[in-house]
Amino acid sequence: MKRTNLVTLLFLLVCSASVSFSQTDADSNPKYKLLATTRTGTMQKEIDEVSAQGYRILVGSPTSGSEMAVFLSKEGSPEQQFKYKLLATTRTGTMNKELNEMADAGYRLIPSTMIAKSQLIGGVEIVMIMERPPVVVKQYEYKLLATSRTSTLQKEVTEAQDAGYKIVGMVSRGEHMVVMEREVDAVKP
Repeated sequence: MKRTNLVTLLFLLVCSASVSFSQTDADSNPKYKLLATTRTGTMQKEIDEVSAQGYRILVGSPTSGSEMAVFLSKEGSPEQQFKYKLLATTRTGTMNKELNEMADAGYRLIPSTMIAKSQLIGGVEIVMIMERPPVVVKQYEYKLLATSRTSTLQKEVTEAQDAGYKIVGMVSRGEHMVVMEREVDAVKP
């Protein structure tokens, strides 16, 4: 039984490295597009391609196993497109650093895309997608808090709140991760 499941999982992984669905096959410009893949690099590439057509990310979610899915909505034009950066890591310190690097470049976290995604090798990967509008008006900075102890998390959230941060999302993978953000002065190019 376990061998059959493993063979099926490997077959699906190989055959469906990337799948893109639309609202209807007959509609060449659907309102919503669904992207689903097991590989974060493939997801970034597909998001770039679809957002170049004027689509904007709505929500993301893990699916069964190690796959993730993202829904996008047609809301803009290729001339006024949003840019996206997919962040993926198993290390919370790396995620905190990357969140703030991208925030410095005008990106903002889309909380509905925070995913704890299983990997075939290497544990549970945290995936978050950040969005940059065509014109950056506001910028943000982030604080990622991670612990398995709820009393510690409460204390850290309260301290961050006192420093002006607000909770924007939470994801768990054996530990609870809370992402907090605060607005900072936008850097003029």
